[in-house]
Amino acid sequence: MPETYDVRLDGITKRFGDVTAVDDVSLSIERGKFLTLLGPSGCGKTTTLRCIAGFETPTEGDVYIGDERVNDVPPFERDTSMVFQSYALFPHMTVGENVAFGLQMQGIPERRTVTGEGTDEATRASSQVAGDGGETSDSGGATTRPTGITGSLRRLVRRQGSEEIDARVSRALDLVELPEYEDRRISELSGGQQQRVALARALVTEPTVLLLDEPLGALDLKLRKNMQVELKNLQEELNTTFVYVTHDQEEALTMSDEIAVMNDGHLEQLGTATEIYEEPNTEFVADFIGETNLVHGEYGEAGGEAVVQRNGLSFRVPKTPEASGRVAFAVRPEKIRIGDEVSGLPNDFEAEVVDEIYKGNVGKFVVRLRNGQQLTVDMQIRDQGEYLSVGRQIRVGWKPSNAVVLTE
Repeated sequence: MPETYDVRLDGITKRFGDVTAVDDVSLSIERGKFLTLLGPSGCGKTTTLRCIAGFETPTEGDVYIGDERVNDVPPFERDTSMVFQSYALFPHMTVGENVAFGLQMQGIPERRTVTGEGTDEATRASSQVAGDGGETSDSGGATTRPTGITGSLRRLVRRQGSEEIDARVSRALDLVELPEYEDRRISELSGGQQQRVALARALVTEPTVLLLDEPLGALDLKLRKNMQVELKNLQEELNTTFVYVTHDQEEALTMSDEIAVMNDGHLEQLGTATEIYEEPNTEFVADFIGETNLVHGEYGEAGGEAVVQRNGLSFRVPKTPEASGRVAFAVRPEKIRIGDEVSGLPNDFEAEVVDEIYKGNVGKFVVRLRNGQQLTVDMQIRDQGEYLSVGRQIRVGWKPSNAVVLTE
């Protein structure tokens, strides 16, 4: 069965004067998938999201929603909804009114031909929003097609009764754990509650593509973790395509079907959470995603084995056809074994504990090999008295298969 893509970026570049925020990014997001744009501040992830939403127009390249090229299509005509990093709520509306707003816009009634004092409130409001873009009647009584914002919104009409709107608003508020907040004013909410209202407002319209710009940033840790699971469950239930922006690696690994790691406007790597974590393509990805140890040295092969030489020590690594000369390899702290567990491993080194951080169930230790190379090691604390003190001499090691040779 051929793959169907809800979002496709074809060579997107966005410049602001002399600054290139996004540089030749291409990717396709399959229907019903959860893709996260991940990277540090200023890497271009939010600008990429805004190009999909229509709030920025690419300097070069094309944006497709489904099969439609939407470079020149305004945001309110795209089948997308967005949760902003800033809440962007209407302060004069209640929580329920904020959440219902998008549904009401989708259900704007057809404007009746009226004259004089018979003009109803909805008609006047529509004309004001559109800048006199509502329908009008000519001298023969014919109705002309509305233009402007109202005209665009009315082309999105999906007839719904107030009972359906109320039910969907209640469901959305239940989802974000605000079931009894419908009549609250926005000014009466905390920052985290306001962010949840913004999320409910975006979800309630059930868009084809939901765009989220760090929507959980204002939530406390426990609620944030709960919402990660709820968001992922909702996405799978609705089969809605999510495009999510965050700088939080754990959040990306927890929620995503695919992760696009960005750096300095470039797409560094696109892959599943497992691929990004276990098989990074570049030093940046290896260093940015979680914690890792990077060791630089000279790559060589002999007798069917591959090694990286550094300052008198040989580190066995996987054979990597594209590797030669000076390279780096990465090995995660949790992949390094300590003490008796090192016995029989191809990589087996003497080390001294030079620093430690107690984290309850896990001990994090910095060890120094005899050639001066320092490594970070994680050790599960299973029993009292297992903790390693600074200055202790130990042995550390790992399987060659748990190292990744980086050539970029």
